[in-house]
Amino acid sequence: MSTLVHAASETTGAGARKFLIVVIGLTIMTAIMIAPTPADLSPAGQRVIAVMAFVVLMWITEAIPYGVSAVALVFLLILALGFSPAGNDGGAILGTAKAIPLALSGFSNSGWLFVAAGLAMAAAITGTGLEKRVAYLILKLVGASTHAIMLGIILTAFALTFFIPSVIARAATLVPIVIGLTEAFGLPRSSQIGKAMLLLAGILPSVTGVGVLTGAAPNPVMVNFLTGAGQGQVGYVDWLIYLLPYTLMFSIGLYFLATRLFRFEYAELPGGRDYIAARIAELGPMSTAEKRASLIMAMTILLWATDKIHHVEASAVSVLCVLLLVLPGVGVTSCNDLYKRIDWNSILLFGAGISMAEMLTRTGGAAWLAKVAFVQSGIGGLSVTALAIMIFVVVFFVRFCFTSITSCLTAITPAIIGFLVSLHNPELPIVGIVLGVALIAQCLSIIPVTSAPAMIAYGAGGFTTRDMMRLGLPLAAIMYALIVLFMFTYWPLVGLWK
Repeated sequence: MSTLVHAASETTGAGARKFLIVVIGLTIMTAIMIAPTPADLSPAGQRVIAVMAFVVLMWITEAIPYGVSAVALVFLLILALGFSPAGNDGGAILGTAKAIPLALSGFSNSGWLFVAAGLAMAAAITGTGLEKRVAYLILKLVGASTHAIMLGIILTAFALTFFIPSVIARAATLVPIVIGLTEAFGLPRSSQIGKAMLLLAGILPSVTGVGVLTGAAPNPVMVNFLTGAGQGQVGYVDWLIYLLPYTLMFSIGLYFLATRLFRFEYAELPGGRDYIAARIAELGPMSTAEKRASLIMAMTILLWATDKIHHVEASAVSVLCVLLLVLPGVGVTSCNDLYKRIDWNSILLFGAGISMAEMLTRTGGAAWLAKVAFVQSGIGGLSVTALAIMIFVVVFFVRFCFTSITSCLTAITPAIIGFLVSLHNPELPIVGIVLGVALIAQCLSIIPVTSAPAMIAYGAGGFTTRDMMRLGLPLAAIMYALIVLFMFTYWPLVGLWK
């Protein structure tokens, strides 16, 4: 009984804490709204900033679920815009009827369409078991030595990135596989081998995802932000050329750290290749659904990679893929089944987050925030290299404030782009700096709570936060060293850096 009472009191305490955070957030939002409007900021921009302050606090603290915060964000944007003057110089208010399409603009955005289609693709494909077959075939290819298996996990993560355009879905696929491998060693998950493999499973989905435009939901959203700021379209192949080599080198660094920081109990998997062969045998021959999913994904990847030839946007190709996956007689699932498997909270969050970013930009709020945060601090006068490094350092610390990579990038990217554009410096590699921000946000892996894949792996119970810090801190040093290296060597060669 005492245990139940204790649990109930903890639940009550957590509920009271979250309620207090919501009250504080509403107070902050109200205070910003009623404060005198700065001379160089529109009333609408001030009110959108107020809404953003509230929502970002909710994202950081998780005082309300992400899906609820998305609905709240849309509602608050309608009120903030609807009761603001239609022009920057005052006059009649816009009205909520005209504010509604503005608050919902993120849901008619190509970046949001890409994300929604990607989540649907991941839900459909993971239902066929194709991802497990790919993983075990790669492990069969690399061999049964412990170090080879670690390399196989990395290769599996990269392979799954092209088949499953969802970071969380890839983590959910990798974690059970490495748990099975740990058990095959006859060791607990908290063993040195178990820790290393689970850490790889928690870190790799985000790392490999940033190397492929379709590999993580924030990627197309950031491309959309850049396009909206007049920076040109970054296509599927462009993204591969810019960032995939970085993620490959970063993964090599992760491999060497993981295989040296942990003292493995075995040099080879007991049973060797027989264990892996047994797992493949359990899967049986490829099912019709797996074959169809393979063909559909192969066609989709081909269309993504040749977008500059056929000029069909990647988001439209993704919608075609979803259509084929659910098409009777052709696909691998039904619309009803897919509806149950899709992460609708993420879809809501992306749409609302893009709406907020667009309104922040269109009302001048992003440019004003950038001016206050960067221009008035004086860093706008730094050299291009020093400015980029300073921004990357700021992102490092800001990243710890968010439990969601998507929320972090959606919140900070418009302000960073607004600041860089406001400098009017043709020598600034704006696209390069923004993609560097994406690298840091998605490759930073120091504590589990800052990313969903890490939390999925952490939930398996194999490693502690201290174990992750032990690996993540030197990995962060490698991350920054590689960024500086690429700034002076590879990126100028491919036109990303000047």
